[in-house]
Amino acid sequence: LEDKFDTVVNLANGGKGNDRIVRTTLDYCNNNDMTDYVAIIQWSSPFRTEYWNPEDNEWINVVVNNGIQGNWTLDISSNPNTARTQLQTLSYDNEMKWLNSFNDYNIAYYNNVLVLQNFFEDKQIPYMFTSMSNLEHPFMERNIYDTLPSTPEIKLKKLIDKSKWAEVSLSEYADNNPISQEDQHPNLKGNKLIAQALYKELMEKYGR
Repeated sequence: LEDKFDTVVNLANGGKGNDRIVRTTLDYCNNNDMTDYVAIIQWSSPFRTEYWNPEDNEWINVVVNNGIQGNWTLDISSNPNTARTQLQTLSYDNEMKWLNSFNDYNIAYYNNVLVLQNFFEDKQIPYMFTSMSNLEHPFMERNIYDTLPSTPEIKLKKLIDKSKWAEVSLSEYADNNPISQEDQHPNLKGNKLIAQALYKELMEKYGR
């Protein structure tokens, strides 16, 4: 998108979750002049969260994955004896203790979406939401592991402004864009093509 705007501020960080998106976006918007700016939010997986580590004065990313057999696992790659990994383990235990379901994570996700939706509307900041895959796109066919929506999910989803979302999730663009040989993420050329599609939708919404 740097080819389309005079100034682009990228707050994104690969592999991080929606709690971080809300935290960093609110922090930036509340501490900077947002005149003539538009916000584009690509929502992340609902199963990524973060916890504060006071010892290292930093946020720790925790990813809870659901295996094909329904077993929950924790993404930890660091030394198990470090304070960081101990905190990750404690955070994971907290997740498991409450036996969070897909519905619980969806509710937390919709809450995050509505926080930024209401914030942008209140501050009159133009914005557009997109997402990684159909699992995070509220108005598309959901993942096969998705459960039937609960009543809280249905009520929250009704509050989401569909007109402020990209038409499809980013994974829908992947079939028509180059994919890297290392994984299933778009390569640089693919990302530029996706950015062009998002820019086109952004102009259709705001015309400037």
